[in-house]
Amino acid sequence: MKLKLILSTVLLSCFQLFFAQTTTSNTQNSVKVNTATDSINTATKTVAMSAAAEKEALRKEANELKAKMRKEKEALKEAQKAEQEKKDFEKEQKAFTKQQDQILSGEKSVHKIKTKISQEEKSLSKSKQRFESQKSRGKLTSTDIEEENIKISKQQIKINDLNDDLIKAEEKLIKLRN
Repeated sequence: MKLKLILSTVLLSCFQLFFAQTTTSNTQNSVKVNTATDSINTATKTVAMSAAAEKEALRKEANELKAKMRKEKEALKEAQKAEQEKKDFEKEQKAFTKQQDQILSGEKSVHKIKTKISQEEKSLSKSKQRFESQKSRGKLTSTDIEEENIKISKQQIKINDLNDDLIKAEEKLIKLRN
């Protein structure tokens, strides 16, 4: 809108300057009426011709200005389109990096859970071996045996919970990758 306003004011000022420069004062003092009439007719014809030429020049200027305005609008639209494409590309890049970070985080959690499971299984096997060796020596009472069985059961429950967490983390990782 501002561009149209500016261009129209420039066009109007050009018209004023153009017409201001082309005004001439023709005063002739002639003795003969025929000569004066002829000179007036020729002046009128030249003024009419120059007016027609001015109108044509103004039309050409107006057409050129319209063409320039169209080109500027197209350039503006292309610039806006390029800007939007750039924003979309940056948005896609952010989403992609966020997804990659989530996948990496999911892989870390899966790996962490697997290491916990392996540690717990090692601890469970050591506890079972210790229990079996103490049991074979006969140093344990029935309450000690029950307490050790409870400890071993708790470790097995903990391993089962970790396995469930591992399954959930792997499913989440599969969803993130797809």
